[in-house]
Amino acid sequence: MSIVVVGLNHKTSPISLLERLAIPDERHTKALGELMNSEHVTEGVILSTCNRVEVYASVTKFHPGAQGLRNFLSEFCHVAPEDFSDHLYTYFDEGAVAHLFRVAAGVDSLVVGESEILGQVRRAVATAEEEECVGRNLRRAFSQALSVGKRARSETDISRNPVSVSSAAVELARRAFPGDTLENKKVVIVGAGKMGRLAVEALQAAGVSETIVVNRGEERAQSLADAYGVQPRTLAELPEALAEADIVICSTMASGAVVDYKTARAAMDRRERPKSLFIVDIAVPRDVDRAVAEIEGIVLRDIEDLRALVTNTVGGRLGEMAKVEDIITTELERFARWERALEVAPAIARLVDRSEALRVTEMDRFASHLAGLTDEQRDAVDQLTRRLVNKILHTPLSKSKEIASSTQGHVYLDALYELFELDDDADS
Repeated sequence: MSIVVVGLNHKTSPISLLERLAIPDERHTKALGELMNSEHVTEGVILSTCNRVEVYASVTKFHPGAQGLRNFLSEFCHVAPEDFSDHLYTYFDEGAVAHLFRVAAGVDSLVVGESEILGQVRRAVATAEEEECVGRNLRRAFSQALSVGKRARSETDISRNPVSVSSAAVELARRAFPGDTLENKKVVIVGAGKMGRLAVEALQAAGVSETIVVNRGEERAQSLADAYGVQPRTLAELPEALAEADIVICSTMASGAVVDYKTARAAMDRRERPKSLFIVDIAVPRDVDRAVAEIEGIVLRDIEDLRALVTNTVGGRLGEMAKVEDIITTELERFARWERALEVAPAIARLVDRSEALRVTEMDRFASHLAGLTDEQRDAVDQLTRRLVNKILHTPLSKSKEIASSTQGHVYLDALYELFELDDDADS
């Protein structure tokens, strides 16, 4: 059984392609169901965020399994394979696990060390667990990935002075008003999820005193209002909120545009005085119709505009990446030992079964010689042969378990199969 990851992210793909392949929360369960129908796939987890779309799977065959994941993305998202094949990456086994560990540690993110990704990884595997799509291999890989993420943040300064995509969006908005502060700006946050909450925190740190949170569900918007003293609005009130705003930050998980051309045009027409509206769309798929950028007075930015900004703001975090990579290397070795220990278990079972089968065969062959013995004596002979076989096997079995965790474990495992012809047992 092998672990494979197929995906694309902010490094390999433009946002226009990422949003076509994004799998929103409301389709996550259905996507997992279709993924598990793929041939060769025995376990599966889907990680879809504003920076990446990745499918992790445990497969019975390497290359057919990986091709099945590519076919799944194409068919489920209705995107032709040739449209994304050049942007896709595929990792197998140790490479796949190493990639997962780097993702959870935050070193593969748009914002190095960002805080959102660990929670996103946790939710992705939790959803797959709920749908019974996770077995021994992915459960172990993701559990250890979460441990890597926690260690990276507690043992290094990779998350020092935490920056998130949301706070980077606020910084982008601040730079849009040179020579001015955000203190006198009215800001609208569209989306009351974790990214929306982080945006509110970053805005308040920047001195913004008037923030409106617009959300489809009133309860989540009210929760933010209670926690941070912002104004909650419903999605029906979005046009009015846009008309009042100086800055808008969009971060929903909607599958289509939340701010369309008509809504934005109407909002600009009803503004009491001519002033620009700065919109940062950090959602994938995008919340704002691209045509909105054509409206006079609106400046529209998105994830791609954040890339140059965050490259210059991570500062000392890059110096912490070597420490994080050391943690990843240590955890990869631990994962490899666990895998090797799993591999030796079937060999041990086959060796024990073969030995017992040979013992029983020999006892049957000598049955006539034992005919004159009492039942008690025959039981004693049976116990003697059983104990003898167990004593002969004790050292090889103990050494096999011990050696399996070493870096050369696979060599000894191959020798065990060869010396005792255990592959023949598997075939039979």
